[in-house]
Amino acid sequence: MDFKKSRITILKILISVVFLFLLTLPVNYYINYNYSKTLNTFYSEFNQCNFDDAKEALSDNSFILKLKKKVMTTEVSKYFTSIITTLCNELKNNNIDSNQAVAVFKEIKSYDILDESLDKLILTLDQNYISEDSSLYKSYLDLALEKYNAGEFSEAINMFSKIPYSQLEYYNTAQDYIERCKSSYKKSLFEEADKLASEDYYTKAIDLLSSADTSILSSNDKDIENKISSIEIARDEYLASDYYIDNAQPTSTSLLQNLNTETINTLNIESNTPYFVYVNLNDQKTYVYEGTSNNWTLEKEFDCSTGIESEATPKGVYTVTGRGDWFYSDQYEQGGKYWVQFWGDYLFHSLPYDESQSTIVDYTLGVPASHGCIRLAVEDSKWLFDNMPDDTKVIIN
Repeated sequence: MDFKKSRITILKILISVVFLFLLTLPVNYYINYNYSKTLNTFYSEFNQCNFDDAKEALSDNSFILKLKKKVMTTEVSKYFTSIITTLCNELKNNNIDSNQAVAVFKEIKSYDILDESLDKLILTLDQNYISEDSSLYKSYLDLALEKYNAGEFSEAINMFSKIPYSQLEYYNTAQDYIERCKSSYKKSLFEEADKLASEDYYTKAIDLLSSADTSILSSNDKDIENKISSIEIARDEYLASDYYIDNAQPTSTSLLQNLNTETINTLNIESNTPYFVYVNLNDQKTYVYEGTSNNWTLEKEFDCSTGIESEATPKGVYTVTGRGDWFYSDQYEQGGKYWVQFWGDYLFHSLPYDESQSTIVDYTLGVPASHGCIRLAVEDSKWLFDNMPDDTKVIIN
């Protein structure tokens, strides 16, 4: 009898277990189905940047998501990581701008799923971003130091300035490096200005100093003002020196008096290269010859514009001494491409451009129009830039 009762009890237990198992199947199916549906809705809305709808999709099924919280956190974390990777690649390829990426990154940040590396990423793209996590001020400091070591002083100062006094451990270091940024920038600026002045580019040196980055240095910085004054004095002394006067005069007055396109091969004109450049001020023409003394052949003929009467291009015999892709003068609010230097601040260069290097501001050629340099059409200045070696003779009359 007892044996029979035991068998009945075991059977009841087995039936109960099977019943419970069968009961959990639809429950699990319901939970998993709704979980998958919720996540798919979330992914779809987030992919379309419908951020409010994406958040709402998660909040509408909060009970089910709580049951699957660990799994959901893992899956959403992977999803967000893939989004970040994709956006970083798009940024790298210039398919989106940083503002678009930052907007998505900040939305991801609001879910508080990823670690502080997301804060660092946002910080590198948005200099106005401030994290609520005080531990990240060390990251600010490290990133600012990277900018400082790379010579990106303006960005470094901006980042150092974000560290508040309340973070005294990092604040004092940041303030010290702000002063180092200013000092290092000023030192590099002065070194470049001194180099320009040593090569007789006095005006360029002054323009460089006058356009110092005011996000780093004050617009009325006394050291800058004193440096400009010293270069102006050096320029005035140079212009009054015997060296300037000697080099400003032709090697032979009779050469300039008799030189024209008909007499090129009768005046024993020599050049230290196979080329010789002749600028006729009356005709506003630039002629390029190839050959040797008394055997010059016309290679190129360019329309040009020399200096206006108050800033006349100096007559004389010179040589090519250098070249560059671009210069800009804050004084005249214009610059030139493909410049070739023949004496001090005097250059052959392209038609004048605005600061963006994209718009020509004056197309004048054939009449005096410059501030002393010799303007050429862009393609002509490029040809001269590419083909005239240093030490080529230049005669202007």
